Amino acid sequence: TYIRKIWLGARTRRKYLELMEEFARHVQKVVTIQRYARGFLVRLRMWRQAVRAEEELWGALEIQRVWRGYLGRVRWEAKYEEVWQREMAAVTLQRHIRGWLARTKVGRIRRKIARAEFERARRRFRAAQRVQALMRGALVRKKFLRRYLRARRAAVNIQRVVRGHALRKRLWQQVKEQKAVSIEAHVRGWLVRRRKLHLIAKVICIQRGWRQWLRKPQELRDAAVAQRKERKEQAEKNQQHFRKHAEQKELKRIQEEDAAA
Repeated sequence: TYIRKIWLGARTRRKYLELMEEFARHVQKVVTIQRYARGFLVRLRMWRQAVRAEEELWGALEIQRVWRGYLGRVRWEAKYEEVWQREMAAVTLQRHIRGWLARTKVGRIRRKIARAEFERARRRFRAAQRVQALMRGALVRKKFLRRYLRARRAAVNIQRVVRGHALRKRLWQQVKEQKAVSIEAHVRGWLVRRRKLHLIAKVICIQRGWRQWLRKPQELRDAAVAQRKERKEQAEKNQQHFRKHAEQKELKRIQEEDAAA
C-alpha cells in the first residue's frame, strides 16, 4: 500500500543516514589503516631492494675470491711441479750413479770369489736346489690344501649368513609394505568420508541460505538488492574522491621535493 511504501522509504532513508554517519565517524581510521599499509609496502620494497643489492655484492666478491684463489693455486702448483721435477731428476740421477758404482764393486768382488769356488759351489748348489725343490713342493701343497679348506668353510659360512640376512630383510620389507598399504587404505577412506561429510554440510548450508532468501517477500528482496547496489555506488564514489585526494597530495609532495632540490 502507499502508507507501507512511505514507511519503508522512511526506514530505508534512516538506515542510509545512519550508515553515512557511521562511515563519516570512521573515515579517519580508514585513512590511518591505508597509510600504515602503504608505508609497510614501501618499506618492504626498499628492504627487498637492499637485500638484493647486498646479495649481488656478496656474489661478486665471492666470485672474485674463488677466481683469485684458483689462479693462486694454479701458479703454486706450476711452481711446485717445476721444483718437484728438478728434485726427482736429481734423485734419479743419484740413484743410477750409486747403483752403477755398487754393482761395479759387487761385480768385482763376486768375480774374485767365483773364480776360486765356482766348481764346488755349482755341485753343491745343484744338490741343494733339488732338495729344496722337493721340500718346497711338499710344503706348498700342504699349505695350499689347508688354505683351500679354510677358505671353503669361510665362503660357505659367509654365503649362509648373507642369504639368511637377505631373506629376513626381504620378508621384513614385504611386511612393512603390507602394513603401509593397509594404513594408506584406512587413511584414504577416512579422508574421503570426511570430505564427503564436509561437502554435504556446505551444500546444505547453501541450500538453507537460498531457501531463506526465497521465502522472503519480493519487496524485501528488491529492497535488499537496491540497497546493495546503492552501497556499492556510494563506495565507488568515496573511493574515487579518496584516490583524487591521494593523487593531489602525492603531486604536491613531488612538487615540494622538486622545489627543495
